[in-house]
Amino acid sequence: MLDSSSLALKKDHESRPVWVSADGRIILETFSSVYKEAYDFLVAIAEPVSRPELVHEYRLTPYSLYAAVSVGLEADNIISVLTKLCKTTLPPNIVDFIRDSTKTYGKAKLVLQKGKYLVQSADTEVLKTLLSNKVIRAARIVKSNPGDGEKEDGLMSTVNTEQDAKFTFAGGETAVNDQTTLNALQKALDDDDDDEEESRQTLNDKKVFSFEVAGEQVEHVKRVCIELDYPLMEEYDFRNDSVNKSVDMDLKPIAKIRPYQEKSLAKMFGNGRARSGVIVLPCGAGKSLTGVTAACTIRKPTLCLCTSSVSVEQWRYQFSLWSTKPRDEVGRFAAGMS
Repeated sequence: MLDSSSLALKKDHESRPVWVSADGRIILETFSSVYKEAYDFLVAIAEPVSRPELVHEYRLTPYSLYAAVSVGLEADNIISVLTKLCKTTLPPNIVDFIRDSTKTYGKAKLVLQKGKYLVQSADTEVLKTLLSNKVIRAARIVKSNPGDGEKEDGLMSTVNTEQDAKFTFAGGETAVNDQTTLNALQKALDDDDDDEEESRQTLNDKKVFSFEVAGEQVEHVKRVCIELDYPLMEEYDFRNDSVNKSVDMDLKPIAKIRPYQEKSLAKMFGNGRARSGVIVLPCGAGKSLTGVTAACTIRKPTLCLCTSSVSVEQWRYQFSLWSTKPRDEVGRFAAGMS
């Protein structure tokens, strides 16, 4: 049993759909007028425990918060929205837990941009901390003639202005990302707070800094960053990739992605980039179409790793079924295949 008597019940608690307990459990009322927005938000930050008809139970974990940060949500945003959703004041230990779990994750990224690997962050101190490690320092590529966008300490600087509210997939489907969902929820719950404007400007117009590392040292850099508690979020800037040849491929008009496929793809794409990660869908949910849509969105040479020669043939068929790429242009590599 948890003693929650110290948490003050808000006057308008009937209109708020969530209970948050000190042990990280979150209870969501499905009959709330903001259920849909609250549901999308909780799925992004917490792990589902049970979801019967009238109430859903979730649990905050370090890994669920890591996943939230990886799709662009920040600690202040998460705390702000949970505070507005919650029927009581938010337990102080939950606020501390969210901040502690997200203080280093997402602070640095590994971006593949125009054939170069860049370690990128909005905080120069984070990059200096990473460069203090001898493995990362040895993997760094230092330009002999710094350009206009490079500081004296060798960190390149750019301005990030690409915080896309929506991203259009192959086939013309448009998906709303988690930051847009968060902003909509903020607006629906807005009373007299000023948090909405703050959440809208999470990454907009922020100056970001970076340094380049050698491609053959990338795996070593990633390993060391994990040991330093700064795991790198991996992104591919495919829109500005002039090194890899583009592939003339799109979805056929018959290919219509479902809302849950759209949501899973929205986790993968953002800021005009593709994020590294894993999309998990149940059997029969259309994972193949989701994968083909991702490939058609990036429009770069794509390698599908399969567990058997049967899977190779199945994926070849799926690409010819859903995309405009002819069957004879989908190559196969397997033992015994010519």
